[in-house]
Order: sequence, then C-alpha cells, then structure tokens
Amino acid sequence: MDALLKKMLFVLSAACLVLAATAGWVMAQNFTAGSFNFEPRFSAYGTTNPRVNSIMSYGGAINYYVLDNFAVEAEGMGVYVDQTKHFETAYGVGTKSDPANGIGAGLNVRWHFVATSQATMFAGAGVGGLWADAKVPYNGFENSVTENGELGATYALSQQLSLKGSVKYLHIGQFSEQGVNAFGGTLGINVNF
Repeated sequence: MDALLKKMLFVLSAACLVLAATAGWVMAQNFTAGSFNFEPRFSAYGTTNPRVNSIMSYGGAINYYVLDNFAVEAEGMGVYVDQTKHFETAYGVGTKSDPANGIGAGLNVRWHFVATSQATMFAGAGVGGLWADAKVPYNGFENSVTENGELGATYALSQQLSLKGSVKYLHIGQFSEQGVNAFGGTLGINVNF
C-alpha cells in the first residue's frame, strides 16, 4: 500500500506543478471577498493503520470567501472505509474484511497564497466528524472527530470553472492505535457564482 500511496502523491504533486506552470493558457476566475463557489469532489487515501487499508470519500463543499483568496468552507462527504478485522483463533490470528460506510462533515479554511489570473496554489486545514455504521478502525469508535490539512492548486478551465487538486492528510479518531492517519489526494471542480 505504501508504494501505491507514494505513486499517487507523486502523480498529484506533478499534476499541481504542471497546472501551475501552464497557468498562462486560460483566463481564470477570481476568488474575491464576498464570492461563493460549489465544489463536487472525490478523495482517496492510504493509511498508516494496519487495520485500515484505504479510505474513499465523495461529496461536495461550499466555499465563501471572507477575504480575497481566503475562504471558509462547509463540507459534506460520503465515506467508505476498507478495513480488516484481526481476531484470535485456535490456529493463531485470523482476518476478516469489515468495511464501514458513513458520512463526514467538516468546517475548513483555505488560503490561496499564490494567486495569478490563471491559477492558484493554496493551503487549507479544518475539523469535522465521521459518523459510520461500524467502528473505524474496528477497535476505535463509530463516531469520531476528524482533522485535515491540504496543499494544492487550482487551474482555470473558464471564468466560472476551475479544476482543483490537492494532497491531503486526514486523521480520524484518537491519536493512538484507535485512530487512523491517512494520506492521499482530492480532485474537484470549483463552480464559481
């Protein structure tokens, strides 16, 4: 899983750099104070917890720009957690697939610290919660606090649309073996209005 995660992070980083380098090709939208945008998005993560194989989320977010290039975001996501339950048997330790489905919500902030007329680079962070139908990880809790941080870029496709990609850290639950540290990426489309 580490090799797949490293490849995914490398590809997402390369895509962000290519988008920033080719920024002169399209006229971009402006992230001005008082503007809104909606972003449908998809995320995939690998984890450091041996009980959790991968995490995928899908949904969207609404951003409100309180200052030029500085947004407050409300996010709602469906979450799928591929995890493996370990248990003792008469022959040693057994494993069983024990996936969890749930919903996640969060409040985030995002700062576009490099903003040209065609592309931006940003950093973001936030807190939220995960409500699942099974414990995540299986020795953790069904309801958990989440924290996240991301670094990424946007690239304008038109005056109202831009492509967003980021590398992201996600933490679920406690900072122990009852929690999950996940690393991955997010792809989305910003629809400005």
